[in-house]
Amino acid sequence: MKSAEIRQRFLDYFEARDHTVVPSASLIPPEDPTLLFVNAGMVPFKDVFLGKEKRSYKRAVSVQKCLRVSGKHNDLEEVGPSPQHQTFFEMLGNFSFGDYFKEEALAYSWEFLTKEMGLPPDALHPTVYEEDDESAKLWAEIKGIPETRVVRLGAEDNFWSMGDTGPCGPNSEIIYDRTGKCLRDGSDCAITCECGRWWEVWNNVFMQFDRAADGTLTPLPKTGVDTGMGFERLVSIVQDAQSNYDNDIFAPLIDRVRELTGEAQEIPADLLPHYRAIADHARAISFLIADGVMPSNEGRGYVLRRVLRRASYQGRLLGLERAFFAGICNGVVDVMSDAYPELTEAAGRIADLVDDEEERFLATLDSGLSRLEDIVRSAETPLKGGDGAAREQMTLAGDEAFRLYDTYGFPLDLTRTALHARGWAVDEDGFNTALEEQRKRGREARAQEQDEALLAAARDLDATDFRGYETLTADGTLSLLFTDAGAAENASEGAEVELVLDATPFYAESGGQVGDHGEIAGPNGAAAIEDVRRVAHGVFVHTGRVVRGSLAQDDAVTATVQESSRRDIMRNHTATHLLHRALRDVLGEQAKQAGSLVAPGRLRFDFMHNKALTDDELRETERIVREQIVADRGVETNVMPLQDALAMNADAMFDEKYGEEARVVSVGDNEAPFSRELCGGTHCHATGEIGAFFITEQRSVGAGMRRLEAVTGLAAFDWIDARRHVTDQLSREYNVPVAELPERISALQERASKQPKQAAAGLPDPAQLIEQGRQADGGLLIVSRVDAADAESLRAFGDELRSKAKSAAIALGAVFDGKPAIAIMLTRDRVEAGLHAGKIAKQVGAEMGAGGGGRPDTATAGGRDAAMLDAGLAKASVLLAGGA
Repeated sequence: MKSAEIRQRFLDYFEARDHTVVPSASLIPPEDPTLLFVNAGMVPFKDVFLGKEKRSYKRAVSVQKCLRVSGKHNDLEEVGPSPQHQTFFEMLGNFSFGDYFKEEALAYSWEFLTKEMGLPPDALHPTVYEEDDESAKLWAEIKGIPETRVVRLGAEDNFWSMGDTGPCGPNSEIIYDRTGKCLRDGSDCAITCECGRWWEVWNNVFMQFDRAADGTLTPLPKTGVDTGMGFERLVSIVQDAQSNYDNDIFAPLIDRVRELTGEAQEIPADLLPHYRAIADHARAISFLIADGVMPSNEGRGYVLRRVLRRASYQGRLLGLERAFFAGICNGVVDVMSDAYPELTEAAGRIADLVDDEEERFLATLDSGLSRLEDIVRSAETPLKGGDGAAREQMTLAGDEAFRLYDTYGFPLDLTRTALHARGWAVDEDGFNTALEEQRKRGREARAQEQDEALLAAARDLDATDFRGYETLTADGTLSLLFTDAGAAENASEGAEVELVLDATPFYAESGGQVGDHGEIAGPNGAAAIEDVRRVAHGVFVHTGRVVRGSLAQDDAVTATVQESSRRDIMRNHTATHLLHRALRDVLGEQAKQAGSLVAPGRLRFDFMHNKALTDDELRETERIVREQIVADRGVETNVMPLQDALAMNADAMFDEKYGEEARVVSVGDNEAPFSRELCGGTHCHATGEIGAFFITEQRSVGAGMRRLEAVTGLAAFDWIDARRHVTDQLSREYNVPVAELPERISALQERASKQPKQAAAGLPDPAQLIEQGRQADGGLLIVSRVDAADAESLRAFGDELRSKAKSAAIALGAVFDGKPAIAIMLTRDRVEAGLHAGKIAKQVGAEMGAGGGGRPDTATAGGRDAAMLDAGLAKASVLLAGGA
């Protein structure tokens, strides 16, 4: 029986039993921040089971696209070595929302498998939760066996829950006996044996209880049925395939890879995992792109990029030197487009994206291999092998292996394989340490994973009483304490914690204003607070670390906001209001706020405008803001009904959510204020407290959107002092007053342009480099190693190349006195597209063991070792192309 027929028979069977056929939802959960991807058939029905959504039917059947590559359901590393694991799979499911329950569900599953699929009843073995007597009795009747022969398993195997709290219940699995004996020793092994004899086919989940935070189970007013059956596994069983990769879903894809590798005979066992991984990853990538995911460096886009790179690298291990993966993805379209027409519609986009991504990865892959070769060649001090033998073995340092992974997208197993052929080992512990350090820096991501549990724990708490408008210190009670392990009674010094108080002076991140810093102290210890956010219905969560003693739930505590940080935030927030009004005065009323960041050290302001501000417009905007600061206007706050605030023409953010009452912040005369906005943030009492104001940067952040960054207070004086230091140095170097520097530099440039140019040995023709450049991220990318005489000639050549290229991102590398140097040059349009030469140079310099920096359009990076130049250029290539 073909896989397409099996899929259709499943839908037809349940449709004939009054189930509504529900098409597969996208892999992207529309309104579930706890999930990157749909990873089970019930996900699209989650709100129905929770009672938050009602549908026109009580019975449903679906074949749902699923992906398991993140969170606790992450099968990526198992794919290839395991004959059963996949990242992308289809989940067959039938569902009941308060309609039928155990009796019908179990009967349906048995009838479908034995009658529709023709599986032998003696090979099917049901299991139940150890306390579920009802299901055990039903199975005994259905299968015609004594109830004692129904296998009972514990909660780990046969009890399902949506989370730590909420709907849950027992489940009953149907297990298929493939061989009739243990594949390890030939015995009649138990159903829990992992020898490969037993395959789980169908899982019936019975949503029967509501679990409270204390573990109490209360019967649900309406029960539900959620079933799941892996489509690929069912096909393998029906087709008597040895693994999921031997059925008619995967075989055509693996055959395509065989055509490329020329493998006509049976695939060798050591190479088989690579074929499997490529076939699986092609399915995952094709469906991700068809559902709108684009490659990027974060979130879903990063998952797509990582899976694609893993597939490309598997091809390299099979000897495929050139990009090949788009052809395998085209095979996915051929195999599956009848069931999923969106693949046909997206076929061109899939091919183009995959080709572009793989070509970019192969470029970094080759650079990574070159870097590996350099390390091997330059190694001098051999390390003895651990067995004490006379032979010598070199070991690649863990941080170097991690750099290959982080910079070139080099998986550790590729590094291991490449080194093994040269008699080298790799310090995997050191690699894992470096990887773990990177993961620790991703605290925000880890916090997101805990949000669901924290929300559940906080749902019974009252909204936090925020007292931060009036005071920086408040007493309260520690209502909830979370650590990395979840809800806790106490936490000791060193523990990272999330704390909920009944009252707090800490502002929670909102409306662009960051959360406050400070300290929460109890009778036995204190925590340093680094951030505060709002969850659920106004509950504030304080994130930090216990710095002395310990804290315990229900402690009486004193919360104190760091005053200097709060004052800086207040200056920047009031300044954003002045900036908003000034921009609309200068550019027109259409220059409305589109977003902001208000932090202690700077402010960032996004607004609607379709072109860069001229120098005159920037200066006029600054002048208006400074005029209001010097005037020391009063800042008043009033709480009033929202409609009254809007009637007063108070500015409001279109995407902000306001309650029935709004907080209105007015600057200046209350009858005719300079600025009036709806705002829940903290502000100065008068504009004079801002002290100083400088716009430090402008850039484009999308079509019709501009961004300004600015500094106030002491940060403004630090910013201007740094620039004064530079101009003073130039003034001394050129021996002219600061006011005459522009004229002096222009004269020198004019004189240099009139001098006959000497042929620069080793420097190529700019036209040649432009011709050799490639398109990347919407512009021309030029990355080259050149033989410049010194840093000045390298920069001069970069300037010449930039002026002739018109639109380009450029990285030129050379070696001076045994040390690498790289010049980063950007044309104006590439800066407006979001690139920043100074920031890129900083990362490139770090890659070469030193540092870098500069302006948004021009910057330089240096290194300590000439051998690091290629690594620096590879890093620059990736960053300038918008890659990882």
